[in-house]
Amino acid sequence: MGRLKKTRIVACALAFSIFMSQVTYVKATEVPVNTSNKVVSDDLRLQDDFYSVTNKNWLNTAKIAEGKVSNSTFEEVGKRLTEQKKEIIKELLANEKNYSKDSDEKKIINLYKNMLNTEARNKQGIEPIKDMLNKIKNIKTLADITTLSKEDIGNPIVNIGCNVDFKDATRYAAYIYPTGLSLGDSDEYVKPKENTQKNKGLTENYYKKLLTLVGYTPEQAKEKVDNLFKFEYMIAPSIKGQEESSKNPNAIDEIYNVYTLDKLDDLAPNLKISTLMKDSKLDNANKIILTDPKWLKALNEIYTEENLPLIKDYIEINNIAGVAGLLGDDFQQAAKEFSNGFLGTKGELPKEEKAINAVNGLLAMPFGKIYSEKYFSNKTKENVQNITDEVIKTYEKRINNLDWMSEETKKRAIDKLNKIGVQIGCPEKWDDYSKLEIRSYEEGGSLWENMENIGEFFKEKQISKLNERIDQTEFNCPPQTLNAFYNPTKNTITVPAGILQKGFYDENASKERNLGAIGAIIGHEISHAFDNNGAKFDADGNLNSWWTEEDYKKFEEKTNKVRNFYNNVKFDNGKNVNGDTTVGENIADIGGIACALDILDKMPNANYKEFFESNATVWREINTKEYNELRLQRDEHSPNKVRANVVLAQFDKFYETYGIKENDKMYIKPEDRLQIW
Repeated sequence: MGRLKKTRIVACALAFSIFMSQVTYVKATEVPVNTSNKVVSDDLRLQDDFYSVTNKNWLNTAKIAEGKVSNSTFEEVGKRLTEQKKEIIKELLANEKNYSKDSDEKKIINLYKNMLNTEARNKQGIEPIKDMLNKIKNIKTLADITTLSKEDIGNPIVNIGCNVDFKDATRYAAYIYPTGLSLGDSDEYVKPKENTQKNKGLTENYYKKLLTLVGYTPEQAKEKVDNLFKFEYMIAPSIKGQEESSKNPNAIDEIYNVYTLDKLDDLAPNLKISTLMKDSKLDNANKIILTDPKWLKALNEIYTEENLPLIKDYIEINNIAGVAGLLGDDFQQAAKEFSNGFLGTKGELPKEEKAINAVNGLLAMPFGKIYSEKYFSNKTKENVQNITDEVIKTYEKRINNLDWMSEETKKRAIDKLNKIGVQIGCPEKWDDYSKLEIRSYEEGGSLWENMENIGEFFKEKQISKLNERIDQTEFNCPPQTLNAFYNPTKNTITVPAGILQKGFYDENASKERNLGAIGAIIGHEISHAFDNNGAKFDADGNLNSWWTEEDYKKFEEKTNKVRNFYNNVKFDNGKNVNGDTTVGENIADIGGIACALDILDKMPNANYKEFFESNATVWREINTKEYNELRLQRDEHSPNKVRANVVLAQFDKFYETYGIKENDKMYIKPEDRLQIW
């Protein structure tokens, strides 16, 4: 979901992020996993660990680059993407004189140069944020906080945004989201994990460093950070955590709570939500959706003059952290130290690569237009469209053959399937950035000015959508994105140009290899239309049940079987996958492979080994220990090794192809194997 914060906090937080970059019991399944670059033994059999044997040579030689948390097929393709982006920048710089002042190309060049100009940022020091700091320091009452929005200073205590109306997917509505937390998930505060204290300590040290860099003494910095965490520990219990949400089958339904401005002020009179909405230019919303009433009520009780010092320090630290990526080298060094401790990275990315990543993120669509013209072909689009059409047709047959679903629900499922919009590669029309000014330092501009202008540009763009009709043709992501998506409110899958290259798609590869990679990924995204969350949205993208009551009960039983199975997938270090958090992605993984295998079954002399090995290659990866731990706790996807071994072991054809028997470690009893779609 998109969120809307005020100008500075939007642009600067984005820049900083770029710089930092209930059923049957199932027997526990042992899935050995590499927590470091561990050598794969020559004695290991693929019948015991298909993923490791298939990827043995790569796993035995792969290294994690400086500034990175992992190496993988995604990272390798990402490196190729980076080289392509570098080539674009090189060509733009070589032809700079040919571009007009207001052209997208000139904006990209100016932003890139300003990102690289650390000398200018070092010279400015904290001058760009002094006005912001002074205004926060001058806060004397809660009423002063309410007026911060007028000053374009972020107030992360209440996050207000514009998003698609879940129950009227033709329109945009205003949304109110809970307070942001430094440790991310409220469970870290209420149900601390084994590494919570370590991560909290790293965060505290980082915040203290930032505060001393802006002029506070170590003692003052410690007091402010203590105040921030006092406030966060007070509000965290009222915010739904990942564990509660992932186990709640009605989690999506429960975030849809329609309120008027008067009702919001009645619920939280201390917060003056109507004033915040007005200052955010969202008070004319036809519909306001409060995602968590329990949180807002609790926040109102905490939001008192007595707690003003805590609230004030929380706001100040969040604003400083949000802009740190735009300041000088001392701030960059603090960010690097935090990243190294938190994610286990070593070293840092080259400045040029960080600058390219920043431009690619902040001017994503103008950059994407140039990328698409240079690197994406009509032939690739046509080929991938044909693969997608075949996957959808195969999916329809699979739905018709389901033995647990009634004809009434099947008809609605197929209607939803056939209404899925398909976006491949890049948009057919592009956004207009002519009103966005990006000046170089030589032209009297600065990186700080660039960020303010970008923040204002996107804020106004988002506000302009409020109450308006949804543009169904709007591309769901920048074309140079290395990923693929399903959008439930649009009922659309997006396969951007960035993922359509070797590693995932190769026009010279066999059909089997492409099906094992991009074919399975496309099937995965389509399966999201029918996972535990997607299944709640109808063919038109509305949060609206299209199931018979009996069929939905059967679906929940099958979903819970997936939950239980993955909850018992155990690593050799004794830690389990979180089957509740990952259930939607696991359903999609299994659905994608099932559909791709059906296509192979229709091919004469299909090479199943090529298919299975291609899929295992897609998921190869090594991570830092810290990143492995973080993903296991937070990621909605299972670890990549599980996405290969556990998913492929659900299918009879995998057993036939490799002669897997009951005593092999890859073996799963037929009655325990998972299938929904």
